[in-house]
Amino acid sequence: MFKKFLIFAMIFGCSISAFSQNSVNDYKYVIVPNDFDFLDEEDEFRLNSLTQFLFNKYGFIALMEDENRPIDLIYNPCLALKADVLDDSGTFKTNLAIELKNCKDELIYVSEQGKSFDKKYSVAYNKALREAFMYVAALKYSYKPNEYILSERREDAVDANQEIDELKEEIEVLKKEKETIIASETAVELNAEEVVEKSNKQIEISLQGEATLYAQKTEYGYQVVDSTPRVVMVLLNTKKPEVFMVKGRNAMVIKEEGSWYFSENNGSEVKNTLIEIKF
Repeated sequence: MFKKFLIFAMIFGCSISAFSQNSVNDYKYVIVPNDFDFLDEEDEFRLNSLTQFLFNKYGFIALMEDENRPIDLIYNPCLALKADVLDDSGTFKTNLAIELKNCKDELIYVSEQGKSFDKKYSVAYNKALREAFMYVAALKYSYKPNEYILSERREDAVDANQEIDELKEEIEVLKKEKETIIASETAVELNAEEVVEKSNKQIEISLQGEATLYAQKTEYGYQVVDSTPRVVMVLLNTKKPEVFMVKGRNAMVIKEEGSWYFSENNGSEVKNTLIEIKF
């Protein structure tokens, strides 16, 4: 399915200028709003959290609008693109597109529409958003410092070339940190890759049983173990205290109405499984 969307992205790419596609790489951050205009509540249907998650998944550094800003972004707000989700839904079909604007409110990128015919809003919005993000993925985003953007709103005489070099070094550091994020000390000592590989197998087993799972605090979230104890999955924090990303899976663990659910999108449907976790 992903290859299919790559082909579509290439076909429809002629409707978006090469400058717009290339210029996405000039920006270091993406700011995601806490709520979208077409929804009634903040982060309704977890759509804003999902937007941040998907931007991060495809290589961007995405921040919610109320998060603390990195120092370089405070110094230069033009390093960030402002994200929005455009709703062009009809009576029987949900249509969503991803929009990115710069600090001058200039349109830098807009994706093709993701579509869903599901009647349930929570499912339809989720599917349509994920489909729209296939076009974002096709951009193969990779940040490349732009001297002009770096010079925006400068207040000192720091040499722009020096700052570019520093930012390139910072990007390399961020890449290394991203690669070396691991679950903290576990009952069975495993590195991050082993945790993901083994947890994918254990998740399937645990979701079919009725055993209680136990969450153990780590630097980046929690590791979930069974009574063995064996690591079942690794949860990564999001802005919402009751929403976690599952490391290595296209899934989230969410608390709704006092119960925890393992919610996974397998590419054709979203499956929610009730689980018992003690934090």
